[in-house]
Amino acid sequence: MFGVSPAFVVSLFGKQFSVEDFCEALELVKELDFSGFQPEIFTKEALPDWINSGSKTVSRKAGDLGLQATQFVAHFMMEDFSTPERIDFDSGRDDLKQVIEIAKHFYNCRVVTIPIGPLSIQWDRIQPVNASWLRDMKKRFLEKVGRFLDLTKDSGLLLALEVLPGSVVGGIDGFLALCDELDSCDLGINLDTGHAWACREIVPLLPLKLHDRIFGLHLCDNFGSENLSLSPGKGSIEWKPFLTNLLNSGYRGSLDIEIGCEAENVRSEYAAGLEYIDSLVTV
Repeated sequence: MFGVSPAFVVSLFGKQFSVEDFCEALELVKELDFSGFQPEIFTKEALPDWINSGSKTVSRKAGDLGLQATQFVAHFMMEDFSTPERIDFDSGRDDLKQVIEIAKHFYNCRVVTIPIGPLSIQWDRIQPVNASWLRDMKKRFLEKVGRFLDLTKDSGLLLALEVLPGSVVGGIDGFLALCDELDSCDLGINLDTGHAWACREIVPLLPLKLHDRIFGLHLCDNFGSENLSLSPGKGSIEWKPFLTNLLNSGYRGSLDIEIGCEAENVRSEYAAGLEYIDSLVTV
């Protein structure tokens, strides 16, 4: 199955997109011959709209169009990992509980994804900065993800992290170390190839390293020097070996494309991305 990431909607309507905008975007998703999509709450201000019938509206529209939600992205929760001070026990727990209830409205959507963005540190306000301070922050991060994992697991859902460059996770190896610490098969990654390439990961090897930890995908491209979301094939990622290793590793989820572009280019860019990825996986 081929799908689109939330960047599809953001490219069309901006970060402040409404529930109505999302429903309109789904019509174009269907028209372009995609089968999957990723519902997303981008800003915390939009949370009440999705709680108050918005999630049911989007789910109903998707059902009418025959589209499948592949993961639910709580983009706004990235803020809960944005500074050392936000990495604590209470931050984000109530929001995640609401996200879980919203995600349940999407039939057969089992993955809740939280992006972990760059860590912002105000160095002049932290005294002292030493190895003990770093260990404490890492410990709090581990505990926080563990408590988030407990919430999703108790609700019958899976938790995926999307690892951005400069995050407290520490790249793919840091993510795998986190998985070893928490020792849960219900924790995985939403693998964004653009983020990974900007971190200078060897992208074709990632399916071999991550195995069954890949719960979802954002397939995008760049040149490794800037964290862009270009159409697959328009950067320097080696796509053929990546997709071969992905499928050989046992991944059977949706191949979801992510492209950030101007609204007037959404149709052509996503059509080109779909054609390119389809040509590689069907050879």
